[in-house]
Amino acid sequence: MAHEHPEYDPADRVAEDAELAEFFDLLGRPHTTAILRRFACEAGPWRYSELQETLDISPTTLSNRLAALTEAGIIDRESYDEIPPRVEYSTTAKGEALRPPFEELLVWIDSYD
Repeated sequence: MAHEHPEYDPADRVAEDAELAEFFDLLGRPHTTAILRRFACEAGPWRYSELQETLDISPTTLSNRLAALTEAGIIDRESYDEIPPRVEYSTTAKGEALRPPFEELLVWIDSYD
């Protein structure tokens, strides 16, 4: 029996596949999932030092991942002109929208554990 498939534009499909691959590439980098879960599932904002303490990630890796997540529009970086300098990271609406998928994945993991 043949399956019904919705009509789609091949160019749109290629663009969507590229965006999805880029997102999974970001997720596949070490510690990204842990950082993302923190922002999607726990109230912020977060200071860099708080993230480093609770995630146990090297400073270079944490800085790189935060920059990538900021560039992706998932988190926001706010600098305050203070002595000592203060930087806080908070979740954007795009990042908050990741909460349901993370929660569902955790349910799925628990049900097959």
